[in-house]
Amino acid sequence: MKLVTLTMLVYPATVFAEVSDKAPSTEFFWKIGLAAAIICFVGARMKPWLGIICFLPVAIWFGGLFLELHSRDVGPHLRLEQGAAYFLQAYAAFGISLCGLFAGYVLHRKSVT
Repeated sequence: MKLVTLTMLVYPATVFAEVSDKAPSTEFFWKIGLAAAIICFVGARMKPWLGIICFLPVAIWFGGLFLELHSRDVGPHLRLEQGAAYFLQAYAAFGISLCGLFAGYVLHRKSVT
């Protein structure tokens, strides 16, 4: 126990916990975004209201993520650790899910007329 305490006093970086350990990975963003794009596309292609219902949980999840990314206590540290590309990928993954919803809606409209 004394060795651990001494190590923390001499080399405090050993007890540094990164902020990005608690944040989702960019791979997880893309998995959520692509899965949501496919589900929303199929739902909106069948019925537009179904695509919107499928999109609501994704919008809530990404909304919570964006609140965390832009919070005053986590956001700046996350930007230092992960860089701006982390933020861009989060927005791009959300954009992919929106594109799936809009593409399904457009194809539904073309099939009706």
